[in-house]
Amino acid sequence: MKDSERYFEMLQAGGALHHEGLFAPLGLDASDPRFRDNGLSMVSGFGFIGELEAT
Repeated sequence: MKDSERYFEMLQAGGALHHEGLFAPLGLDASDPRFRDNGLSMVSGFGFIGELEAT
């Protein structure tokens, strides 16, 4: 199965699965602190983190 197909399956599952179950087929471990850190690093360039810290 292609990554894009796994991604669309994750989106289709919506709230039916726990977040760890959603990300596992994509090879992502949501319990790993690096998962969160990498996600924050990705969005930090958009300025959202600075806005949150300012409030």
